[in-house]
Amino acid sequence: MDVPFEATPTRQPPQTSSVRDAQGPESGPSEACTLTLLGGRRVRVASDAPIEARIHTIAALQRARVSREQLLAAGVSSTAIKRRLRGRRLERVHRGIYAMPGTEDLPLAAETAALLACGPGAALSHHSAATLWRLRPGVARPIHVTIPADRGGPAPTGVELHRSTTLVAADVVVHEGLPVTSPARALLDVAANLPDRDVERLLDEGLFALRILTIEQVADVLERAGKHPGRARLARVAAAHSRSTRTDSPPEEELLALIRAAGLPDPQLRTYVLGYRLDFFWPELRIAVEVDAYGTHGSPARFESDRRRDARLLTEKGIAVIRLTRAMIEQRPFEALAVVARAIGQREAQLRAA
Repeated sequence: MDVPFEATPTRQPPQTSSVRDAQGPESGPSEACTLTLLGGRRVRVASDAPIEARIHTIAALQRARVSREQLLAAGVSSTAIKRRLRGRRLERVHRGIYAMPGTEDLPLAAETAALLACGPGAALSHHSAATLWRLRPGVARPIHVTIPADRGGPAPTGVELHRSTTLVAADVVVHEGLPVTSPARALLDVAANLPDRDVERLLDEGLFALRILTIEQVADVLERAGKHPGRARLARVAAAHSRSTRTDSPPEEELLALIRAAGLPDPQLRTYVLGYRLDFFWPELRIAVEVDAYGTHGSPARFESDRRRDARLLTEKGIAVIRLTRAMIEQRPFEALAVVARAIGQREAQLRAA
């Protein structure tokens, strides 16, 4: 994993007295250096450049965030840093971590500052990693960062700090310019505190919607997980996850929960048959359930179209279509479940008698 920075001095020709005079007492040593910034990006900083130019060169590649160590390595003295803090040309974010003024709303700026503050080996993880990979919406607060287990020190303000003995280099990649745990490792971490269905939905998003991970990658992470608190749940969910279980609406999600709680066979979701997409489908039983919105049948033409579709599915494929309204699922959930359970029971009895 990349450390926040490293400085490699490179000898330069001696400066003229006019350049030194222009720099004044804030000048650093007459050498240039190459810094490896957060995420492994490298930048060359010339010590004979103006102080502001050196600061901006670093900040431009780190979402307007810089560390004290980086500035010192670039030849910016402690006195120069203090003057810019007093003059509000730099703003303190964490201890030894500074921001350019007016940049607090930059996307991922807070995450960048958190990683700089947590030092070498730090990576975004848990819910912060899951949101960065777009496995879940929104922005995670507090910011979750994982560091090696042998590192001490308090967590910076607004940071949930995790220490791990199982995190290895293979679990960390650079994404959006930031060290972050892989999608598979992020799932393992969040699985420690989420219900099975939430983990299933995140796994589904990564496997089928975003296509940013594979079951093999999940299995690899699980094999190295040791006694990680998320291991058992992720293993259980992954073992049963052979197809997408993504739903499109809260009523569909509620109906799926009811079906599972009742011990009924798990349906396929969002399956296409004869060019029609079915909300819930049991291929072995030839049963489909459609969840109709309040305004689904807003016109006689739409009503007739749905009935022709249902008739074609029954005639050509032998699929019986059950239609439930969202209102029924939301207001009379057990009645909706009973309709589905009765249809499944009848079809299973027919198959046994055949």
